[in-house]
Amino acid sequence: MAIAQSLPQTRSRLGRAWDALLGRGAATQTATPAISFGEVVWAHYQRQQKEVYEDALAGEWHDEYQRRLELFCARHGDIVEAYWCRYEASGVALTENALPKRLTNFYRRDSILKLHTATDWRTANAPVIASTLFRWQTAAIKAGEILRDTSERIALYRIFAATTRLLAFVDREPDHVRRHAELDAVVADHDREIADLSSYYARAGENGARIVYFRGMVWGTAALALLLGASFLAAWWFGWIDPHDVPTYTLFVSVAMGAAGAVFSVMTRMAKDSFRLEFEVGRKSIRHLGGIRPWIGALSAFVVYVALKSDLIEFLQGREKGIYFYATIGFVSGFSERRANVLINSIAGDDDRGDGNGDNGGGDVRKSSGGGPPPNGGAATALTVETRIDEQRR
Repeated sequence: MAIAQSLPQTRSRLGRAWDALLGRGAATQTATPAISFGEVVWAHYQRQQKEVYEDALAGEWHDEYQRRLELFCARHGDIVEAYWCRYEASGVALTENALPKRLTNFYRRDSILKLHTATDWRTANAPVIASTLFRWQTAAIKAGEILRDTSERIALYRIFAATTRLLAFVDREPDHVRRHAELDAVVADHDREIADLSSYYARAGENGARIVYFRGMVWGTAALALLLGASFLAAWWFGWIDPHDVPTYTLFVSVAMGAAGAVFSVMTRMAKDSFRLEFEVGRKSIRHLGGIRPWIGALSAFVVYVALKSDLIEFLQGREKGIYFYATIGFVSGFSERRANVLINSIAGDDDRGDGNGDNGGGDVRKSSGGGPPPNGGAATALTVETRIDEQRR
């Protein structure tokens, strides 16, 4: 049966250059017909049973298998590893599809590894093996979506080796009697391997997420620098600001130091176990979270700078504050949002004595009531706070 093909669409040189820059050259080509790995496995099994084992060099199923294999490889890449069952139509394959060159992988070779399985025919009468294979397939999906480069390759090759051993164990002659002790030993061994792979996946995913988060911070810092530079030049061009004015460059220095403080804060906490990322949300989400981190630090530094210049914060009043003072305050504001919140909350009259969390309000209230718990619970706490407010009013 002939397959209808769409007519080629003509694009301009600028459009083709943009597609090549983004690595979308394959999108302009003719779409490849989709074919599943199960269809390839079935054609391979039929060729083996009806031609290869009958000493036929080539035949109808050989041509059909080659056709399906070419369609499958054109869509998913070359098959780098494969295992085919002998007594039933089942198999496992590992494909590698090289990605086109673009800005994100211009200096390295980037490819997509994917595990393909079709084992339902062979495991129809072995539910325990089928359940274990399903766990390996789930691990392969996680590794392919989350891990990259060497860690992804290690995990997928380990999964491929484990699934081939399971298929080799279950792929026996029809009259073979399988003992329960052998099955239990094999399943227990694979349970240990899955647990070990899960531990490796968690470590590799956490480390990979930190790298992606840091790259996002680099891109976010670059975008912030471009925005600040463009804003400065535009305002200077229109005569809105004077670059030699002390408050002008002090403001820009404070904002830049806030972004630098945010980046430095993350870098110092990455080596600690307390810095954790939910890496299974996806690399794009983690990259976006890292990208907005310098912006948060810059915004915190900007708010604190404006508050200090407007005398809303009573901090070192009456003393001369130079550029080094505001640069330090901006760096601290970006380094720790908690320190910035202490200054910002004082603008609204919140002195952190009434929240009852951590080392703020809760500790002050217990100390003022004699160091022990209040006799009447919340009522005594409220009475202590009201007494302190009355004393301040007097």
